[in-house]
Amino acid sequence: MTSLSNMNEIAKFKSSPIVTADKQALSEMVSSYLKELAFNGGEPLNDLALCRKYIYLLEELEKGIKDYVIKELEKEDNSEALVLGASMKIVESGVKYDYSATKPWAEQKAKVDEEAKRLKDIEGLAKSLKSKMTMVDEITGETYEYFPPAKSSSTSIRVTIQ
Repeated sequence: MTSLSNMNEIAKFKSSPIVTADKQALSEMVSSYLKELAFNGGEPLNDLALCRKYIYLLEELEKGIKDYVIKELEKEDNSEALVLGASMKIVESGVKYDYSATKPWAEQKAKVDEEAKRLKDIEGLAKSLKSKMTMVDEITGETYEYFPPAKSSSTSIRVTIQ
């Protein structure tokens, strides 16, 4: 596909009813689709594959146009705009703080990290168990019972675009 035809494919989105739909209308579109699927069947495998492709395409597009959008929003009052029913605003996100220069924080962090390591060690031991096990703590002499952990999971679908 040429660059021009790629632009034409993306431009097709602009003529979709989705462009003017608000959040409620979008939810109703999904609900309507699901009802149709439940009552009359459909092609859920194809539809999920298509969803994932659109998600990938739109996420990549969103990442790619971010700098252009910021430039445009900087021209607006308060660096925000309402376009096609979507509000946009420049915000700072992902703020990180470095406390390592503060000695009490660094000391406490070292303690927390050590305890986190001990917790991981206990979890590793428990995962390896097939049944209850009693162990003596060599440092304190206390006796502890270790049990295999309860395991739970949820069913999901992995979709990989080839």
